[in-house]
Amino acid sequence: MKKLTSARSLALFGLAGALIGLWSATRTWITVDVASSSVQIPQIVVDGATAAASVTAVCVVVLAGSLALLIAGKIARYIIAAICLLAGATVITAGIGALRDPQAVASTAVAEATGLAQNAGEYALTAWPAVAVIAGVLIVLQAVLVLVFAGRWPAKASKYDRQAAKASVEPKDQSSRNIASWEQLSQGEDPTAGGK
Repeated sequence: MKKLTSARSLALFGLAGALIGLWSATRTWITVDVASSSVQIPQIVVDGATAAASVTAVCVVVLAGSLALLIAGKIARYIIAAICLLAGATVITAGIGALRDPQAVASTAVAEATGLAQNAGEYALTAWPAVAVIAGVLIVLQAVLVLVFAGRWPAKASKYDRQAAKASVEPKDQSSRNIASWEQLSQGEDPTAGGK
């Protein structure tokens, strides 16, 4: 259980949800056969990026957040989880919106293709809006798990912390001592002080 709730596992979980969401946004969500009496209009294909442009944007945010989760400090983990939670809710809302009312979602694409304000025709949904909803659920689940388990993860150590720099071991050979002297100078300390 501990491995499943580690930062790495939950980051991979978030990456999977975001990649599924991005993949669904590149697929065809709605096909429209426009009813026209005078001119034959070919079938209009509306992909996820057109039907719900927000899906692509928030999935990219979740990708970045999931990767940042691996190096984030304690407070940043909670901020990332909150952002991913909102992003997942956005993906779910966009997918459900397409499932509920495909005509409203595809209206802009149909109007551009036909030049008509009326969108009479047959609207056929594919499974990809449902896949986007599943991706959104995965993202929300990842965010909730991060909110629950992030406090149990060990704090990230930084090589730039003062405590880590003070605990360094005295170098043994001359070249290492020279490097250590330069590092002391970089830290604003005098390498000649202290009996060297």
